[in-house]
This record gives sequence, C-alpha cells and structure tokens, in this order.
Amino acid sequence: MDIGNLSTIVSVLVALSVASERLVEIIKGLSSFLNTENSAPTKERLRRAALQALAILAGIVTALLAHPVIKDVVPGLSSHPTGIVALGLLASGGSGFWNAILGYVLNVKDIKKAEAVAKKTALKT
Repeated sequence: MDIGNLSTIVSVLVALSVASERLVEIIKGLSSFLNTENSAPTKERLRRAALQALAILAGIVTALLAHPVIKDVVPGLSSHPTGIVALGLLASGGSGFWNAILGYVLNVKDIKKAEAVAKKTALKT
C-alpha cells in the first residue's frame, strides 16, 4: 500500500471519528443517565458500557451516512457492508487515537521524502 493512500485512509477515519464523537456528545447531552457520572460503582460501569456501545453504534451510523462520499476515497473498504461496519468500528476508536496515527503516517511520509531527496542528491554528486 502506498503511503499516500494510507494517509488518505487515516484522514477519512479521523473525520469519521470526529463526526461520530459529535453524535455521541449530542445523544449524551439528551440523557441525564449518560451525561452524569454516578457515584455508585455498578451504575457507573453500566453508564460507561452504554457510552462505549453508543460510540460503536455512532461510528457505524456515521460511516453509513458518509458512504456516498467515502466510496470514492476508500473503495475497497466501503464497497461491502462489512467494510462499512469496519470503518464504523475503527472510527469509534476516538479522534485522539486517529490523530496520533495520522501524525505517525505523516512523519513516515516526510521521512520517505527526505530519503528520496538525499538519494537524488547523492546521485547528482
């Protein structure tokens, strides 16, 4: 896989992740149970589990809604229903995680460019 394609896929996942996080925040704001931490450990575990399930559902819904736009960008992943589910699950990982991954991919891309320039310079001399 080309590093350019990889950075495009990661960028799409970051965008999906941010959108699904917004959806989670909107839904969370409508529910006092989801929006308020609970001092009872059992209820707090239940609340956190519900938030995780909501994040997964929001990721999948966001990927489904974005399918018409991303099918050209990520044709292999988005052409099959399991690909959409996979994109949704990856998007539910959180934008912070995907921003870090995107940073790594961009650094690798910069290193590859620097290596190419160094190789080109070495060939000229």
